[in-house]
Amino acid sequence: MHCKCVRQTQSPEWYLVRVELTVTDVNDNVPEWSMVPAPYLAVVSPDAPAGSLVYKLQAQDGDEGNNGEVEYFLSDGGDGRFEVDRKSGQVRTTGLPLQRDREYLLTVVAADQLGSRSAPAVVSVVAGARPPQFTNASFTIAIPENTPEGQPFLVTPAVSFQKKPISYSLLINPSSLFSISAETGEISLTRPIDYESDQHRYLLLVRASEGLDSMSSASEVRVVIVDENDCVPEFLQSIYSKDGVPETVTTATSLLQVSANDCDSAENAELTYYTLSQDFTISPHGTIFPAGSLDYERPNHLYEFVVMAIDKGEVPRTGTTTVRIRMANVNDEAPEFSQHIYRTFVSEDAGPNTLVATVLAKDPDGDGITYKITTGNEEGNFVIDSQK
Repeated sequence: MHCKCVRQTQSPEWYLVRVELTVTDVNDNVPEWSMVPAPYLAVVSPDAPAGSLVYKLQAQDGDEGNNGEVEYFLSDGGDGRFEVDRKSGQVRTTGLPLQRDREYLLTVVAADQLGSRSAPAVVSVVAGARPPQFTNASFTIAIPENTPEGQPFLVTPAVSFQKKPISYSLLINPSSLFSISAETGEISLTRPIDYESDQHRYLLLVRASEGLDSMSSASEVRVVIVDENDCVPEFLQSIYSKDGVPETVTTATSLLQVSANDCDSAENAELTYYTLSQDFTISPHGTIFPAGSLDYERPNHLYEFVVMAIDKGEVPRTGTTTVRIRMANVNDEAPEFSQHIYRTFVSEDAGPNTLVATVLAKDPDGDGITYKITTGNEEGNFVIDSQK
């Protein structure tokens, strides 16, 4: 149902109009087989009477109504020994004699009411016993390196055509690293795995056996070890320092470079560097630059700050180091007198070496100061102590 709002052109009022849309199904899907496991295997007793159930076909069609109603057909094979119920998909015996231990290959198709057909499927029927069938022809699983030993990480179930108990074992077990439950087919580790020191891929061969006659099948299992972000970035030095940096250094000047290692792999080992200092910036590769003007006139002439290395793991891990930058003085500050004008008086009959005044200046750079009279003393009436 779709709603549309309409407003009259000469009125500010709105009206709600309901529009019903009916979508007609088009037969644009074909039936698809949904039986498991594959390949499609079955057994039948050589002495089975007519009408004995052998296998159940099942297909799904995404259409609706007649377009989605599926019928089943035997298109080839079986030498007339089998028939397929069009509606239910049941494969049954016709009553003609079956040859013991012979394999009959039945080609079947599924079609909807308008004739859209599935891809042909082959059902293998053995008139006798056959080995167990694994639910997968092969298994592949990825497990993290920190998977605990003894904890099942994969089940490899098999089906018994004789309805007998199945026993599981490992025919190939690299380095005895894996174990399997004989009753359930659950596979687990016999010891922890370290991605950085162990190999990353293992090929196992699982055997499923049944009965005293030891009919058995085998299936491959590929185990891929996945790196976990279990290493913390570690800097090559706990403290990085650089002395004698002039306070006139520019923001384009590289001061020093820090570096960290991470024993993980791929993104878990990719590091980016950061600092919370407002006075310095750091490149993603660890090179440190001034963020602005630096100043020698600070406590101990020293900048000290923390740099972090963060990896790109799903849960990032962080390492830290300390950086110390010691500044060198540059004479970029002029001395400043304590007063702009010093006013004093002296008697006209004052003799030589009479103290007239004391002036005081300080230099922000901390440089030593010397004094001299530059003007106004052309007649040489005054002298000044250059140090005091």
